[in-house]
Amino acid sequence: MFLGAALLLIAPTWADNVFYVGFKDLVNGDYDYQDLVLQLSAPGLNVVIPNNDGAWFSFSPSELGTNDIPFWNNLSDDGPNKNVGNCIYGGACPAPAGSSGLAPNDKYLAAGSGPGAGIDSVADVYFSVPVGVTVDASVLLHIAADPDVIGWYPVGDPSDITWINSASTELDTLDFTPGGEFGLVAENIKNVQFFYSNTSDGGTTDTGEHVSHFAVFGDPSGDPIPEPGTVMLMGTALLGISVMLRRRKKENAD
Repeated sequence: MFLGAALLLIAPTWADNVFYVGFKDLVNGDYDYQDLVLQLSAPGLNVVIPNNDGAWFSFSPSELGTNDIPFWNNLSDDGPNKNVGNCIYGGACPAPAGSSGLAPNDKYLAAGSGPGAGIDSVADVYFSVPVGVTVDASVLLHIAADPDVIGWYPVGDPSDITWINSASTELDTLDFTPGGEFGLVAENIKNVQFFYSNTSDGGTTDTGEHVSHFAVFGDPSGDPIPEPGTVMLMGTALLGISVMLRRRKKENAD
């Protein structure tokens, strides 16, 4: 009982276990994050930030523009106001987003502290699911002049890539069972550039303030986002307390 209550307090709960990921395919590019838009869904799907500096922020569709705040709200080479926000929150975006948007009530993931809170991207991010759970990944949109592919890899082994879309213009889907933690990787085929969501695994980063090539949107009802190890340590400690209390109760009964 103690363990279950503690985990509910420590770990965020997810309203729909669905995340949307926008990808930008150039170093020092236009930062519209709509070159590829990916949907990930699975029971127990969670976001992990190794340095724990991340938080979820609300965004109003009325704020969509090209003012560079937050990090994905930028002018796009594809046209005015055509950044990933228009696909998520509603605006000039092709189907299936359309004018209503893919997830108008979702929040976006950004730096959680300091002067860049709610503005700067989270440089290092990956995902986790319980062992044995299958993830559904769907490439919903491809809006880029350059050919791009996106895939997943097990955290710690960036060379083990399984591509989700088999060709640069296809909107493919893929079901995969990662066995725990996994990151996203994308390639701009034209420029032979690879980008990893978990940049500590060797992904390409920019030199400016926008160091991630992935923007994440979701519908969390909890905050902050703990590292799985933190939850495990707390859970183990509380399990020990629970066992100790049961022993005391039994000794008192005897």
